[in-house]
Amino acid sequence: MTALGYQNDDLFWVPISGLTGANIVEPVDKSVCSWFSGPTLLDILDNMPIEPRNSEAPLRVPILDKMKDGNRSIIFGKVEQGTVRLGDRLALSPSALPCQVLNIINDKQQQVPYGRAGDNV
Repeated sequence: MTALGYQNDDLFWVPISGLTGANIVEPVDKSVCSWFSGPTLLDILDNMPIEPRNSEAPLRVPILDKMKDGNRSIIFGKVEQGTVRLGDRLALSPSALPCQVLNIINDKQQQVPYGRAGDNV
């Protein structure tokens, strides 16, 4: 995993069973897995640090859904970092397709002038 840029401290090895639910919520029984004495999967997920959102960073919006409306595309996503504003000229990755922001609608179906880190738009 170090070839991918991860350090050993970044990784958690947790034996689980999706079939029986072992070690997902309740700790696995020692008779089943005597070599493991660590936390359950949900304990690890509950205690992971939450990365702060940065509105000043380069824009990153993973696309959750998209629709076509004539020659326009409607794209739904969550702004993970950065800020998107009306009139912004952007490039969609990985194709580098150029686009321009004509409308921004928030999760309450209201038109807004910008979307910042953490907003669903």
